[in-house]
Amino acid sequence: MDSTVLINSLGIGAAIFAGLILLWFLRIFFKRRMADQQSNQTMAASRKVSWEEKRKHPRVAVSWPARMEASQDSSTVQLKDISMGGAFVVCASPLPLSEKLRLTINAPNRDSITLNAEVVWSNVNVPEEKVINRGMGVRFIENTDEARSCLHHAITSNLEESDE
Repeated sequence: MDSTVLINSLGIGAAIFAGLILLWFLRIFFKRRMADQQSNQTMAASRKVSWEEKRKHPRVAVSWPARMEASQDSSTVQLKDISMGGAFVVCASPLPLSEKLRLTINAPNRDSITLNAEVVWSNVNVPEEKVINRGMGVRFIENTDEARSCLHHAITSNLEESDE
């Protein structure tokens, strides 16, 4: 009888020990899983914040024709979004980074606005099937107060028209 009690006690002790080990592993598994989810959410949020922090001016969706003059080339392009700081220029052959250009923008119900700009990014190396609009991002640089004022009026007019 003493040996049966001893064997039963060892069996119960082993079962409790195995159960505690299993609970410990489950705790670690779920703790890591939650940490990974929080890490992914934090990374996504930080990417979003870092992108938004780079933009000093709110973008406005537009579809304005423009004339682009760079080096010895001139072509008709389309602006898809614009802000006081820059624009997305839709064009078949984006210019190289840091290339300087002049944009003559034909905003609706306004005189044309001529602005100096510089290419800050392009999607020229993105495969065709992954690009919705081939083009480049430009930053407006070295413009007169009058040109900036005209741009501001064109953007605010566009916002007011879209609110109506």
